[in-house]
Amino acid sequence: MFKKQGIQKFVLVFFSLILLLGVTACSSNGASNEEQGGSGGGKTKLTIWLWPNMGIENQIKQYAEENNIEVEIQTAEFADVHSNLTTALAAGSGAPDISAIEVKGIDKMKATPEHFHNLLDLGADEVKDDYLDWKWQQALTPDGSSLLGLPTDIGPQAMAYRIDLFEEAGLPTDREEVANLVKTWDDFIKVGEQIKAKTGKAFIDSPNGAYTVMEGQGDEKYYDKDGNVIVQDNPDIKKAYDFASLIIDKELATKFDQFSTEWGTGMNNGDYATILAPAWMMTSMKATAPEASGKWDMTLLPEGSGNWGGSFLTIPKQSKNAEEAYKLIKWLLSPEQQLVTFKEAGNFPSTPGIYDSEEIQTFTSEYFNNAPVGKIYAEAAQQVKPIVEGPESIQIETIIGDAITRVKDGQEKPDASWDKAMEQLERELAR
Repeated sequence: MFKKQGIQKFVLVFFSLILLLGVTACSSNGASNEEQGGSGGGKTKLTIWLWPNMGIENQIKQYAEENNIEVEIQTAEFADVHSNLTTALAAGSGAPDISAIEVKGIDKMKATPEHFHNLLDLGADEVKDDYLDWKWQQALTPDGSSLLGLPTDIGPQAMAYRIDLFEEAGLPTDREEVANLVKTWDDFIKVGEQIKAKTGKAFIDSPNGAYTVMEGQGDEKYYDKDGNVIVQDNPDIKKAYDFASLIIDKELATKFDQFSTEWGTGMNNGDYATILAPAWMMTSMKATAPEASGKWDMTLLPEGSGNWGGSFLTIPKQSKNAEEAYKLIKWLLSPEQQLVTFKEAGNFPSTPGIYDSEEIQTFTSEYFNNAPVGKIYAEAAQQVKPIVEGPESIQIETIIGDAITRVKDGQEKPDASWDKAMEQLERELAR
């Protein structure tokens, strides 16, 4: 009996010591890993979520190498980045150290700022003056107390046009002359009809693209400044929808979906004469239709530029490396690095201090017949009017875009498709 109790005491003491040593070791390793960003190898590790063609991947790798850190770039489709982030934030785990959020998605995230590190606490006020004020405000909570992200690019728009089709139609091909030819949207339709009649080709790649441009040229879009949904009360939205429907009715557009294989083939072959292109689309055009280099040129849009796209880099609260993550995005989104991104990838800077710089003003693109794309997009950027996006902007735009597609595909008449979209909108936003 005595021996049995002695063995039991020995075993108890032995395993207590093992447990104590294990806790001590875990505690030591945990502190070390936290300092090292969880990599366990003496090097901070960051994870960043992006979608394709954001144009900043090489600079991220450069920063990692120069600062002796490890950055894992995880790329997913645009919609998946947003849905995956929403899921991870709701679950309380699985979010990256840094995530891109598009301009139409940032308002929804501002409803739960506690899910993100407040960049003001990390010193972001020091760089506020580097950015367009309206762009900065898009990531700021209404009370001004929390900044969710630093701005990446913006999406000022211009008109890419096919030189040979304009020439075949007996129209001028000089950039300034083309801009004067399409000063208004009525002019745009008239030129489109002439090109269609003389060449048999479509004038514009997509009616949906025309809608997206026009919806952003007004003073308001889907929400007013108080956060109310105004889709049915905003005449600019119906005007943009009706314009897209008119393009379809006059058979001035292709039936291609933008960014589809057919869209790219048509771009190469000259199946259509214009694309209403935000700055970031230049990269898509070059990658999609490399054989068309020099056959496209660039000029200003009718009636000024709206903004299509642009995003932010945010730091989810789940990140244990907020300070290192902020150092990366502060460097990556500085005016100097945004200039590099524009020259390499076409994404136009959100930092207006460099718009008049020689590097922007003299920057040309061989693909677009050596057009001064820096100067063109800088002028377009200064025409952009700040517009409230609103928390369900992506959903609303999808519903209206689907309505235009139904008309394009001959499934419904414009009025019926619009009414169906408005019913769907009321139903889905009431959930």
